[in-house]
Amino acid sequence: MIELAELEIALRCRLEYARLADTHTQRSTLEDSWGIVKGREQILSQWVAQGRQEVAIRADLSDMIAFTVSQGDRHWPGHRWVTREHGRILREIVIEDHGDARQAATGHSPLGELRAGMGQLPAGGKAILPAGFPEAARPLANRLHAAWNGRAFDLYTADWLNSIVTALPDATFYFERALVAEDRIALLWRVFGHHNSGRRIRLIGSGLFTATPAGEFHCDEIVLDQAAFRAQITMPMIDYAAPSEGEA
Repeated sequence: MIELAELEIALRCRLEYARLADTHTQRSTLEDSWGIVKGREQILSQWVAQGRQEVAIRADLSDMIAFTVSQGDRHWPGHRWVTREHGRILREIVIEDHGDARQAATGHSPLGELRAGMGQLPAGGKAILPAGFPEAARPLANRLHAAWNGRAFDLYTADWLNSIVTALPDATFYFERALVAEDRIALLWRVFGHHNSGRRIRLIGSGLFTATPAGEFHCDEIVLDQAAFRAQITMPMIDYAAPSEGEA
């Protein structure tokens, strides 16, 4: 089974794109806060378009890595998560805060979607976690649930969190996956909410934490694609009341 950290270096630094045929399934997907790329060939095309970059691996939890990318005089952090099938990568989720402006893939508020937000997930409750969520990561998820969804900011405060909650008053955080390696905990989460303009915002975030002997958790870093956040806030809104093409 290919090591994720070694593959990251091979693809970014040495442009060994042919390795994707052995490391990824044909139907593999790559997701970020801009949308989903489906199929190994489409993932390959994205790597080729990206070009050569230098990368330094800063944390390795097997199916999750934290890294720093360098391209020219620019440097930015990133996290990559993978799910495997028979040893090959079936699904990737990547979060990079590189500041590049692109066309966001999510263009509107989905029909039939209810507004989630503060009060729906009370501070006193426990986080809603998926099956198989590691026991060692549950106390951290519950603590962050109280702080982020319950707005108990005395438990956790950060500039990035304040900016999200200010821009998305009904922001709700869902914890999707966690990995534990000794005293390190990696946490993958999503945030959904409505911007003050009415635009529906979806973002993926990832964090690295260290558990202390006293049962506390130190936040080592949070990675969130700030460019995707800004793009979704400014994207054109769809008027569902307007007639679609062919109906006018």
